[in-house]
Amino acid sequence: MKPLLTPPGLDATPIETALRRNPARPPLSVRTLQVLLLAATAAVAALGYLTWRDVHAYAWPGVDNGLADRGLAYLLILAPAVPVNLLAALWLGRGGRRAQLYLSAAGALVLVQTVLLLTPSAMPLENTMSDGQATVGIRLLIATGPLVFAGAWIATSAGARAWLGAGPASVRRMVSIETAVWCLALVLVFGTGTGVHQWAQAAAEPEAPQGEYTEEGTWARLELAVTETTDAIPDFQGFTTRTLDVTPCGYTTPAGLSTYRYDLTYELRDAADEAIASRWAADDFALTYDGETLEDTRLIAAERTYATEGDTPYTVTLDYTEDPAPALHLQSPCAERTGTPECLEPQGDPIKDTIIGITCPRLN
Repeated sequence: MKPLLTPPGLDATPIETALRRNPARPPLSVRTLQVLLLAATAAVAALGYLTWRDVHAYAWPGVDNGLADRGLAYLLILAPAVPVNLLAALWLGRGGRRAQLYLSAAGALVLVQTVLLLTPSAMPLENTMSDGQATVGIRLLIATGPLVFAGAWIATSAGARAWLGAGPASVRRMVSIETAVWCLALVLVFGTGTGVHQWAQAAAEPEAPQGEYTEEGTWARLELAVTETTDAIPDFQGFTTRTLDVTPCGYTTPAGLSTYRYDLTYELRDAADEAIASRWAADDFALTYDGETLEDTRLIAAERTYATEGDTPYTVTLDYTEDPAPALHLQSPCAERTGTPECLEPQGDPIKDTIIGITCPRLN
């Protein structure tokens, strides 16, 4: 006998209510898809952690390596997979078109991420991402590739297609959960992005000097050594040229500061080998060589040590040759740059004054 229709205004029977509140459970294939999505989410999260740790390896104090741009680019590429995968797993428990949409988005997102990471020209910040994104792309492909292929194969099964084609009776609660997930994801991305930027700025801030010598006073010590030498030359006639060449030493200090060496050359108007040899053999100079070179030219070499504020003495090397012209050549040890280099006027009235490696507008 057919049951009577429920009159308007009356509640449904307990059996009808139970059927609406307790829909059929998803098939095994769909539950397997949910597990695969959660595994892919964990793989992307782990990859993001490893990538962030690798980015930290480029943090040299005082050196701006574009860490903020690099970290934000990785965040932009990898982060969307977490909320998309989680929402796909949640909607799969309900079935319907929304589950199809998120499942398709999860698979497409892996493809887009892999292409971006393995194609340098496709990167949003190509200049800052050209040294490590391929490794990240290979890791992503290895970690998520098998999961994507397995998920695509399972999604084409009859049970999964039937479940995805049947829409849920009510989506209001799921929409609320979906909104909460997206809001939480946006908050986490904003907070993480802000942290990346602040950390990168802090990593690029120079620390206090930690090398043996600072650049301040380097040029002045070379000029002082020249003065101390020429004071011993009788009837000194001055110089014809002065050349200062400031060149990088090719390394940075533990504080992240660049290092430079000063080479100073003065050409004399007249030869003064004997007076210079006598001067460098006395007082605070240390004569290190006085003899002939392979070109049968006399070479006089010495060192001059100056006291510094620290415990490390500052030693300038000097040499004097007469081929092709009488010249004094002085060289400083490597010094770290902590500010704007000083510029000093030449001594001995040279006709030509050349400054290379630093800017001295009033001298050049």
